[in-house]
Amino acid sequence: MRVRARTKDYATAPTAVRPYLGQTLITSGREYEVYAAVVFEGIVLTQVIDDSDRPGWKPAWLFEVVDATVPADWICSMFRDEPSLILGPAFVAGSLEQYTAMVELEPEQVEAFWKHVKETGG
Repeated sequence: MRVRARTKDYATAPTAVRPYLGQTLITSGREYEVYAAVVFEGIVLTQVIDDSDRPGWKPAWLFEVVDATVPADWICSMFRDEPSLILGPAFVAGSLEQYTAMVELEPEQVEAFWKHVKETGG
């Protein structure tokens, strides 16, 4: 799945999205590969490698979809609490613990992320 960062007018951002719009570290017009997606408190967040070359979770509101093809190795997990849905490779979406480790950038999880990026050519 690929997205393109759109020109951001933060004044028009939905109220629920605004807390996620701090330093987005993305460039308008640039395309980004999506490595996972999550629904958290009703907001869709996408995992991309941002302009600082680090994996980060960015609101989907910042992007337009360029290629909606979902990678064959992605799975979907749903939970009663937050996040309510995780879509991505098993090392991220396989459990709430794995997702949390990715969000917190725990070293083992980040290593698994970069290994996945290298293997998939992303």
